[in-house]
Amino acid sequence: MKHYAVLIGLFTLLIGCTEPQDIGELTTPKSHMGFDSKTIELNGLTFHYVEKGSGDLILFLHGFPYFSESWFKLLDVFGEHYHAVAPDNRGYGYTDKPDDVSDYKIEKLVSDVEQLMTQLSPDKKVILVGHDWGASLAWAVGQLYPERVEKLIIINGVPSNAFLKVLQESKQQRERSKYVESLNGWMAKMMFAIRGPELIWKGVARLHENGHVNDQFKQAFLTAWQQPDAAQSAVNWYAANFPPFDQIQQADYWPSESARITVPSLLIWSKEDPAFTSDAFNAIPRYVDDLTVKVIDTQSHVPFIDHSQSVINFMQDFIRGN
Repeated sequence: MKHYAVLIGLFTLLIGCTEPQDIGELTTPKSHMGFDSKTIELNGLTFHYVEKGSGDLILFLHGFPYFSESWFKLLDVFGEHYHAVAPDNRGYGYTDKPDDVSDYKIEKLVSDVEQLMTQLSPDKKVILVGHDWGASLAWAVGQLYPERVEKLIIINGVPSNAFLKVLQESKQQRERSKYVESLNGWMAKMMFAIRGPELIWKGVARLHENGHVNDQFKQAFLTAWQQPDAAQSAVNWYAANFPPFDQIQQADYWPSESARITVPSLLIWSKEDPAFTSDAFNAIPRYVDDLTVKVIDTQSHVPFIDHSQSVINFMQDFIRGN
C-alpha cells in the first residue's frame, strides 16, 4: 500500500509540474522555422525532412533530444550554397516510429542515412554532418560507405565502436553515461508518458532563456516531442545499442570493433562537454585516418546552437580546404 501511495504522489507531482502546452495540430508534417518540408520513403518507413537551397547535398543528422529543425542556424547559412537537408531521424518528430526495439539497431539507422543520400544525391558524394547520436550515424556511414561521403563533420560525437570500447575501459565515462541505464527503467517511462515533451524541454530550456532560440523554436521542439510514441522511440535508440554496462564486453561492435574512418573528417568538440570525458575525446583519433580537430572552450553539448558562428566558421574553412 505504501508503494502505491508513493506512485500516486509522484503521478500527481508530475501532472502538476508544468502547464499543458497549446501546440495545435500534431500529426501533419510541417516546418515551424520557415524551411521547405517534405517526406520520403526509406526502408519501408516515411521520413520527414526540412530543406533549403539547391546544389550539392549537405546532410545534417541530429542527436538526442533534438530534431530536424534544431539545425536551423546552419541550414540558413549552408542553404545559400548547398542543398541543405535535415531529417527527423527514425523515431523522431514527424518520421515513423516502429514499435520494436530491434528496429533501432545502428545498422538500420545507418541504412536509413545511406538510402536518403542515394535518393537525394544519387550521382555525387555528400557532405555529412552529425551531432551526438547523429554523429554516431555519420561516423558509421563513413566507416561503411566511404565512397558516398566527400567529407565528415562531427559535432560532439564519438564513433559507436570507439565509444563502446571507452565504456568498457573507462570507469569515468561509465559514470558520466550512467543515465543511459536509467532511461529504459519504469520511472523514466512513466515520466515520459505523463509529461514527456515538457520534461525533455526542461533539459534544453537554457537555450531559450539565454536567447539562443526563440519562441518559434520552442513550439517546434514541443511539437516534435508531442508526436505519438516520440519519447519511447528515442529511448529505443539507447536500448537497442547499449548493453548493461556490466555486460559491455559482449557488446556488438557494429560494423566491427576495429572499423576505421578514411574520409577527411572534422571534429568540433566542446572542451567541457557534459556527456563525454577526455577518455572519449582521446579515443577518436585512433579510429580516424584524416582528422582535423577544433575545440571550443565551452560546457555546451550543442555548440551548433549556442556557439553557432564558431561552428559555421570551422565548417566553412574545412569544406574550402583551409
